[in-house]
Amino acid sequence: VVRDLVLNVEQGEIVTLVGPNGSGKSTILRALARLMKPLGGAVFLDGKAIHSMATRTVAQELAILPQNPSAPEDLTIRDLVSRGRFAQQAWWRASRTSDRNAIDWALDMTELTALQDRYLDTLSGGERQRAWIALALAQEPRILLLDEPTTFLDISHQLEVMMLLRELNAENDLSIVMVLHDLNQAARFSDRIVALRDGNILAAGSPVEVMTADVLRKVFRVEGVIAHDPNTQTPVFTPLQSVRSNGHKS
Repeated sequence: VVRDLVLNVEQGEIVTLVGPNGSGKSTILRALARLMKPLGGAVFLDGKAIHSMATRTVAQELAILPQNPSAPEDLTIRDLVSRGRFAQQAWWRASRTSDRNAIDWALDMTELTALQDRYLDTLSGGERQRAWIALALAQEPRILLLDEPTTFLDISHQLEVMMLLRELNAENDLSIVMVLHDLNQAARFSDRIVALRDGNILAAGSPVEVMTADVLRKVFRVEGVIAHDPNTQTPVFTPLQSVRSNGHKS
């Protein structure tokens, strides 16, 4: 699915993977999370091959939020978030003050403290997504991997989630690698964008370097124009027409 990939992520960096469906974005994310093992090569975490590391050790460093996560609907938000502490707990030891403090911090950072006793089936889409992010934060990871964290959310909740991720990155030096379909969100909230097609990196760099009409034509086969947003100081892409593989426009 993905071939000859070389990808480095620095501590405190937000890296977004973009590309058409089937380009390998989710596969890369799963490989980084040690959910899939590459047929060749390796994923390294702080210089150590991640598949040689103990599962608990990896979970203490890295958390992943997959697409459409699920949990029993009769859980409260606090119940869900508390599950993020499993990686930090010894099996013989009950919940400690440090666990409660981490859960309280995760709820506070996601602005869910007042809602912590609500059941998951009573939450809006944005509240539910924040609850899952709080679960990941309760692990106290240095690296957070997210697969399309804004899918199925309305514009308001999308912005809410993206602003939260940027805040977590800025305040906690949290490294974030995520998959997004919205190119303009990727440009606004990322330090670096990696554009993929057919399992290959076609472009990687700052939003200004990647968000060009030429790159996006090659990656998405779409003609469009790039403008500059004076408020966010980031590029904005407006698609105009698709370009077929034979070069014809439609």
